[in-house]
Formats: sequence, C-alpha cells, structure tokens
Amino acid sequence: MKFMLIGFVLLLVGCAQLMHGEQQAVVPKGNGEYYTSCSGAVEDWNSCHVKARKACAGEYATIKKNESAVGGRRELTFQCVR
Repeated sequence: MKFMLIGFVLLLVGCAQLMHGEQQAVVPKGNGEYYTSCSGAVEDWNSCHVKARKACAGEYATIKKNESAVGGRRELTFQCVR
C-alpha cells in the first residue's frame, strides 16, 4: 500500500510538470520580426499566439508558420502591427 501511494504521488508530480513546463522564449530576428516555438506536449498553437500577443502588446501579423509531426514541433515567425 505504501509503494502504491508513493507511485501515485510521483505520477501526480510528473503530470503537474507536463502541464506547467518551461515555455520557449520569443526571440527577435531583426527587421521587426520575432520567432518562437511551441513544441511538444506542453505547448500548442494557442501558446504561440499568446506569446506573440504579449510580445507585441496586442496585434501581430503571422509571417511564417511551420509544423512537424515528428516531435510535435511548431514554429511561428511574426511581426507586430502598430
């Protein structure tokens, strides 16, 4: 019983880490363009769009959007609309 409880606690801690994993940063590319990725199980496309809105303090235009099924890689290049 004690081992089952320890296993359950470890499972919950692991799930919590997946739900609140480290997000990739927004990186300036120059010419007013920015790049971010939102890959894997922790982030999705909505994460990319939220980061773009925060970086631009509002509106932005998508320049390029890439997605790879291998590893769930998603990349967004965007530019702030002023």
